Amino acid sequence: MPIPTKNAGESEDEFVGRCMSAIGNEYPQDQALAICYNSFREGMSTENKIASKLRQLKKYEGIDLRKVEMIDPNPCWSGYEAIGTKIVDGREVPNCVPIKD
Repeated sequence: MPIPTKNAGESEDEFVGRCMSAIGNEYPQDQALAICYNSFREGMSTENKIASKLRQLKKYEGIDLRKVEMIDPNPCWSGYEAIGTKIVDGREVPNCVPIKD
């Protein structure tokens, strides 16, 4: 199924929910989420992209990334890097997070 496009006035949560319904069964959950969030951001204005990035970075406040294990070579998609691992559906997978500019 094709990846949905952002509708005018649609919030990020609304779009990601609709997108996950459309493609959630075609990809592993973490990859489907990354695709949906990226698709939403591609449909945003530059000003909204900056605001969204700032909200996203607040999640990592207080984390000393120098102490986080990095995985090399990078197993994540373009624009993301692996910082440690996480358990998804009972299996250990890379924890892919957006690359900070």
